[in-house]
Amino acid sequence: MKTLLLALGFCLLTSFAFADVTSDPVAIDLDDKGNIRVWVQYSTDGVEEVSQYPKIDGKSVYCSRFSKQSFLGMTKEEVEARIEKDHKAHRQTLIQKAFNEKTVKTINQMRIDYNRQANQDFMDSAIFPDIIGKKVTEKEATVALDTDGDGVNDKEILIKTDGSQSISPVSP
Repeated sequence: MKTLLLALGFCLLTSFAFADVTSDPVAIDLDDKGNIRVWVQYSTDGVEEVSQYPKIDGKSVYCSRFSKQSFLGMTKEEVEARIEKDHKAHRQTLIQKAFNEKTVKTINQMRIDYNRQANQDFMDSAIFPDIIGKKVTEKEATVALDTDGDGVNDKEILIKTDGSQSISPVSP
């Protein structure tokens, strides 16, 4: 009887355990638009997370995309930390997914519950009523580009809805 109760108690405790999510970078390449792709295999509690991407070396992988500009002025260690930050965010998303599958109230529902009243109070404040009826028309937009490939935007293109454009050096 003691053994049965001990076994049931152990099962109860382990059923509430959080998932362990692991990331394992398996390849790096460039996509057809020149972006740096880091291919990563993720697993939750040792079970591979299946993705829609083609497998690499028999592994189901996910892709993080970066550009040289993402790492401008960074050391090797800072680049690695930036990539790891992206992978950590995805690992945490997978933990939330596992949590949501095992709980009655999902993370999203918790956010909705916590934010509903706060957002209603803020919306009813004196700030929002003043924006109604203030029509704004935009005639042009400015887009910055790195035209010499050094990772720094050096040109600004002023574009208009009629298709016209003008190019100038980036203003400080």
